[in-house]
Amino acid sequence: MRCFLRNGFAATSMADIIAEAGSSAGSIYSHFATKAELVRFTAAGALRDLIGPLGSALPAHPGPAAVLSHLLRVGNDRAHARTLLQIWAEAPRDPALQDTVQESLLALRTGLRSALAPWWLRSHGVSPDSDLTDLTEAVLTALEGYVVRLAIDPDADAELLARGILRMFAALEAEPGGTAPTPADADAVEVAVTSGGEPERDLAERGEER
Repeated sequence: MRCFLRNGFAATSMADIIAEAGSSAGSIYSHFATKAELVRFTAAGALRDLIGPLGSALPAHPGPAAVLSHLLRVGNDRAHARTLLQIWAEAPRDPALQDTVQESLLALRTGLRSALAPWWLRSHGVSPDSDLTDLTEAVLTALEGYVVRLAIDPDADAELLARGILRMFAALEAEPGGTAPTPADADAVEVAVTSGGEPERDLAERGEER
């Protein structure tokens, strides 16, 4: 991973990887026949890390801001963001890697839709439809954009950027049929990336109390 971060996938050789790992060539080649296999293995792990938070405990009926704040806790790691950007950039040139990326996106999209569906049903009183699909895509795109911004802009403030994104999604919950967030809700969302607490749970609980 360190070699790929430092040199990029294309410029990293198996010799570089062997030297970095401090292992013998035989040890590395016993697990990976080619660099391409190692790249795909690395990519699969990085993509799993991005999806992982959706497998963690979420509050009941999490809205879009709560779901996204859960994911941004992983996305705000700059090294991880740079790795993901390299994977996404390399995928169009490597069909097998492209398949890995597409599988991860499908899993992330499915997880997002499942996480958002209870909130959608409670807030709008209708079964999930194309609007929920649009919301899922918006959350996914916001996450991807956040990761790319951190990877390419060394001056980007991860906390400030996350706060702005989360405020916009919290505002979506004030639409007709939704539950309007209060100023306290916005504050709870803001600390999602900085405190390591459970603002999403607090936000959901306040929504139940209204």
